[in-house]
Amino acid sequence: MFFLNLNINKKGLLKYLRFLLFPLAFLYGTVAHIRNLFFHFGFFSSKNFRTPSIGVGNLSMGGTGKSVVVTYLIDILQKTKTLATLSRGYARKTRGLRVAGKKDTAATLGDEPYQFFKRFPNLNVIVSEKRALGMEAIDTLNPIPEVVIMDDVMQHRWVKPSILIVTTDYKNPYFKDYVFPVGGLREFRSGINRADIILVTHTPNNFSKNRKEKFLKSIKSNSPVLFTKINYDNTLFRNKQFKSALNLKKDNFILVTGIADPTKMVIYLESKFGIFKHLRFPDHHSFSKKDVTKILQAATNKIILTTEKDYGKLYPLINDDRLCYIRIHLDFIFDSDKKQFDKIILDTI
Repeated sequence: MFFLNLNINKKGLLKYLRFLLFPLAFLYGTVAHIRNLFFHFGFFSSKNFRTPSIGVGNLSMGGTGKSVVVTYLIDILQKTKTLATLSRGYARKTRGLRVAGKKDTAATLGDEPYQFFKRFPNLNVIVSEKRALGMEAIDTLNPIPEVVIMDDVMQHRWVKPSILIVTTDYKNPYFKDYVFPVGGLREFRSGINRADIILVTHTPNNFSKNRKEKFLKSIKSNSPVLFTKINYDNTLFRNKQFKSALNLKKDNFILVTGIADPTKMVIYLESKFGIFKHLRFPDHHSFSKKDVTKILQAATNKIILTTEKDYGKLYPLINDDRLCYIRIHLDFIFDSDKKQFDKIILDTI
């Protein structure tokens, strides 16, 4: 009977477990807060570099759409500036400082830096767990990039970007979340005060100005808060080359993803083509031979559709014309938000 009650009251049990974890969350957040105070009062010092930089980060441990923001920044700046990106290189099989070259793969750079590297041929891509070391390496490049875009840098405080962009997901904003392990925040919500710009990502298309005002009341920041969404490309790509128009049928393709939350992509594709088979893997997943066998068995005589990030990891394992990917792009809900964002970036850099 006791176990039966537990099954019936799962929500109540979850709340009880979260309550028990609050002391750990408070301790975790306090340690992070003390560390931030040390930087604020100069006991620890953030290093400034001569090359202007844009930092993109978040308060959450989960994905909040940072990579598509980096891609957008590259798009608007590469026309007039030489650029570099600096990332940790999460889940790569190498360590230390690495400047991307022709022999690099997703395994040596990490899936997201490799995605930047393959899409933008003139981009300098550097990965380093120690961002200060990475910035020092960038200053030795010839020619020295005019702007550095630092990905996932909010908690890496040894380097101070010229401007810090913080992303938060519309459906799970930081002000409704809690510090780990109760929630998914890396630090207390007050960390948002370090943001120069707050980008709300994955905002629904039917978002109105009334809903915007209501949302803004919950954000405790004086920085600009701008609302963005994801748009999907209308074409299929293979190895950076245009393959065909996005003209699929529910029974002629499968979807393979290894990203934090593929829900929005699935909803988009289902709205266009109906229900289809979806093989979902964890974020930053390193695909194995067993995974490839599973994918190929599910994709008999079908197109294998994946994300641009996952394509870089799958292509060496599935060198097949059926493997292709769809690109995503950042867009703004309101034209005024886009103009404001672009102006702040261009004026700062």
